[in-house]
Amino acid sequence: MAKVSLRESYRRDDIDHVLHGVTIPSNLAKALNRIFVEAYGVRLVDSDGKEYIDGMSSVVCASLGYGNRELAEAARSQMTKLHLVPSFGNRTSPPEIDLARTLADTAPGGIDRFMFTSSGSDSNESAIKIVRWYWRQKGLDKYKIISLQNAYHGATYGAGSASSFPDYTHKDFGPNLPGFTQVPSPYCYRCPFGKSYPNCGIQCAEALDHKIQEEGEDTVGAFLAEPAQSAAGVLVPPPEYWPRVAEICQEHDVLLIIDEVITGVGRMGRMWACEHWDIRPDILVFSKGIASGYMPISGVGVTDEIYQGMTSSDAAFPHVYTYNGHPVSCAVALKNLEILSREKLIDRGAEMGLYAQERLTHFQEQSPYVGDIRGRGLNFGIELVADKETRQLFPPERKIVMSVGAQLLEKGIIIGGSGNNIRLAPPLIITKDEIDYVLDGLEWAIQGIQA
Repeated sequence: MAKVSLRESYRRDDIDHVLHGVTIPSNLAKALNRIFVEAYGVRLVDSDGKEYIDGMSSVVCASLGYGNRELAEAARSQMTKLHLVPSFGNRTSPPEIDLARTLADTAPGGIDRFMFTSSGSDSNESAIKIVRWYWRQKGLDKYKIISLQNAYHGATYGAGSASSFPDYTHKDFGPNLPGFTQVPSPYCYRCPFGKSYPNCGIQCAEALDHKIQEEGEDTVGAFLAEPAQSAAGVLVPPPEYWPRVAEICQEHDVLLIIDEVITGVGRMGRMWACEHWDIRPDILVFSKGIASGYMPISGVGVTDEIYQGMTSSDAAFPHVYTYNGHPVSCAVALKNLEILSREKLIDRGAEMGLYAQERLTHFQEQSPYVGDIRGRGLNFGIELVADKETRQLFPPERKIVMSVGAQLLEKGIIIGGSGNNIRLAPPLIITKDEIDYVLDGLEWAIQGIQA
């Protein structure tokens, strides 16, 4: 009997028993249904045999693209040696030790202790608990977490309560946990204070100072934010923003948690995006690019000062996941970091990002519908507007980004985004010709928009 290939075995409607996150509205569902069965380089192949260039690195994690045999071999080798050991109660494995040592050499100043979990949500959840535990070991009840509006930090309840990104923190999941509050984002294109940079006094940063005073300095434990807010359309802050935020946190004895789940490990042209602004966090959260999605892994890094504070009493920090420090995930992450360094892919991603930004900026000048281009490295937000003069958005019922995305799927291009913001974050291995194909398609789709 002839062997039936995966492409012949599955069809687009074979999803009856799958419960998807981010359910697609029924009028667009059929157009967006895809069953991917193979992948190589920056390309995915669906069950019809159609190929797509992945302009989003899956969920901004497949930095080394698909089909990397070195990463697969690292996983196989570790699985046959030691596939699992619980990373708590002072038990660990060589890959976890080596990964922590490697990251201590690359992390922003002072971060040198690491806990490895399974997802960005897990790690932000862990960071929040570390903050509360740390302050309570000091006899202080600084439990509140301040974050930014338009933020997304994860799907679990603590990380979700620190989020306010409307598409993923829906009111029907409420009520959120107590002790979380937000301040306006550094969103220059649509300044929440109605001001224009540079004559704005960086009021978005000063809002943090006001919020800490409003909540009470003795109750605020940490400020949690990405260096640039990715889910909201890659909101890159003005250069003065982060230095002032760091000053405010120091003045009020508030810890600074930097969420590099998306922006870290080369995504924005540096190993850590916070290097662009010389941010020195107390706690660093990372995931996605650390193993290029070949194994689930994320992490939380803390300074020695935080570690000493956490362990100042006889009580053990009561927080653990089954797959903390998973040896296979750590082994793959180590190999991933080795390849990134050996092949200079972070520098290459920065170079490709500059090229893409030049093209996007040129198209912005010509298109009546491209209001703003934001990003660094290979992490871009493209904000679409119905009217450039007034910056008026397309009405929600147009589902403008989803519509553009559906058209590009037919041309074999995958993009991301929501609302009026398109997102591009291709693998760091993408070539100039592949970027050109994605951008040519994007320009074609946007030019075809009917006002």
